[in-house]
Amino acid sequence: MILSLVHYAWRTMTRHKLRSALTIGGIATAMFLFCFIEGLQNGVRQATENEATQNVLIVYQKSRFCPATSLLPERYVPAIQRIDGVKSVVPVKVYVNNCRASLDTVTFLGVPPELVNTIKKIDLKSGSLGDFTGRRDAAIVGESLAARRGLKPGDRFQIGGFSVGIAGVFKSDTPGEDNVAFTHLEMLQRGKAVDSLGYVTQFEVAIDDPAKADAISEKIDEMFKSETVQTTTKSHKAFIASSTGDLMGMIRFTRFLGLLCVVLVLALTANTVFVMVQERVREHAVLQTIGFAGRHLFSMIIVESLLLALAGGIIGTAAAAAALHFGHFNLSAEGVNISFAFTPLVVAAGMAASAITGLLAGFVPALQASLISITEALRRS
Repeated sequence: MILSLVHYAWRTMTRHKLRSALTIGGIATAMFLFCFIEGLQNGVRQATENEATQNVLIVYQKSRFCPATSLLPERYVPAIQRIDGVKSVVPVKVYVNNCRASLDTVTFLGVPPELVNTIKKIDLKSGSLGDFTGRRDAAIVGESLAARRGLKPGDRFQIGGFSVGIAGVFKSDTPGEDNVAFTHLEMLQRGKAVDSLGYVTQFEVAIDDPAKADAISEKIDEMFKSETVQTTTKSHKAFIASSTGDLMGMIRFTRFLGLLCVVLVLALTANTVFVMVQERVREHAVLQTIGFAGRHLFSMIIVESLLLALAGGIIGTAAAAAALHFGHFNLSAEGVNISFAFTPLVVAAGMAASAITGLLAGFVPALQASLISITEALRRS
């Protein structure tokens, strides 16, 4: 019975190929935008809730925001390491080619080269860590950055006043790190017109228990309260939230755009189904005379609505998956990277939204068709 309904619904949809194609195209466009927005939202969740960063604190210069303005003395490292609960302290020099919100920001993270393989959960896909540690002008780049800029081991890459040789390409478990390049700390310190040797942008502090984060943060800031350069210490999640404050406001607004896309799918599907039902009033009367009950008409129209919505949903979701996979999109602000994350959860959200809107869009026309009498249907036709 179900297969018969699907077959009949498909036949009625293809009677007006252009109308059905335009409707499916409109639904696909709306679902593409919906899944694209969901990918961004998913990237934000991964960046702020990832377990790999739950025990990481970021120490920044007080009242500074853009990485170019934060200058912390490296001599703070031993003092921070002596605090109870601190496992390691990594000095990091950050360089970005654009401190404002951008979709194609390049971020260099200068770190002591001997620490890269011990403090960062990276998987080198190509190249050699030996080449990286052995050359001061070497860099290893994340997969997404390498794909976006067409980089591979052996290439040279120049941005701003820095030119680096690509020693390897890596994949990281930490969200956003696939869009950065790790370089030698000293190279970034000496590379600009103003020599900042002995100063870094921030410290990444690994702690043994996330529950101690607030207490350790207070100890660090209190320790340097009387210094010329004071600090502000935050959890990794809080640091991302503060660094991308304006950006997060825009990202939250995109949720309403996602909802608008769903409403658009509902309107497109409902309009098409309503027109199809009105055109087939006489046909439905004939079907009733040969034994079709109202519930059969109801089911048939619901199936038509579902087919339209799901066809558009599948096309739109697949297009969004391809765009996000091959586009390697990355939203960045003040050196913080948020990658668009297309996961099975996004696919499920897209298909669920399509199915639900298909059911809702077809409900009223299906109910009307199932309740109308044979004589009334013939009279209207």
